[in-house]
Amino acid sequence: MPPTSTTGQKTVDVASTKTSFDFREGFPYWLVVMLGIIGFMVFQVIVNDQYREAYTEILPGLRLTLIVTAGSFFASMFLGLFIGVARVSSNRFLETISRVYIEFVRGMPMLVWLFLIALVLAPDAVDLINKILGTDVKTRSVSFAWRGAIALCLFYAAFLAEVFRAGIQSVDFGQKEAGRSLGLTDRQVLRKITLPQAFRNTLPAFGNDLIALMKDTSLISVIAGAELTYNARIYSGSSFRFREAFFVLAVFYVTLTLVLSLLLQVWERRLAIPGRTD
Repeated sequence: MPPTSTTGQKTVDVASTKTSFDFREGFPYWLVVMLGIIGFMVFQVIVNDQYREAYTEILPGLRLTLIVTAGSFFASMFLGLFIGVARVSSNRFLETISRVYIEFVRGMPMLVWLFLIALVLAPDAVDLINKILGTDVKTRSVSFAWRGAIALCLFYAAFLAEVFRAGIQSVDFGQKEAGRSLGLTDRQVLRKITLPQAFRNTLPAFGNDLIALMKDTSLISVIAGAELTYNARIYSGSSFRFREAFFVLAVFYVTLTLVLSLLLQVWERRLAIPGRTD
């Protein structure tokens, strides 16, 4: 039987409250409109040869977009975790290094950072590896898609580090003290008490950064990464069908964003975390 809580004469079903959707708060007209726009474009692809051709040319880039999004986000989460923990560390050296990295990355536009990593630091890193290991790896053997994924990972790690820092600092200090009083070391307190709660508290922020990263994969197109935006640019440049190409491209991104947003809302409710209200 699901747990209930009683306040005065009212009994609230806690389980149903945690897993309810926006339908209990009001009919989601915004979702109906979004699905209507997506449905209209799907109908155009089905009945209109020009839209269908644009869709066929752009679709292969979806695979790279999803791979770069997933790979970069999970890698940036792990890197951001280490930077975030260092950010709140009592070790002055670690705190300074992490702060410098965060402020340096956040002070740079994403596009400039992408060029810096892909066109400057990636070739320098290959040359350094060749000198250290005595190998002869060619810079061009590192694809621009990989360079773009690395740039996204390093860029968003700085933002996720700040999310982790805020989450760690949001955990009540008394809980940490309670863990230490039970004989746990500082590392065990961090791993078993602080980080699980920090992750739960900051899950909506992680979701927002995941969606932002997915949209920023479009910037890889400027260094010839064959994702959705790059394919749309190539198709529209060769056929001059800009309307079809970029309408289809827009619906691709809107659909991906909508799916991610809905999945994140479900996950937040399953974990009983206050979610977004958009």
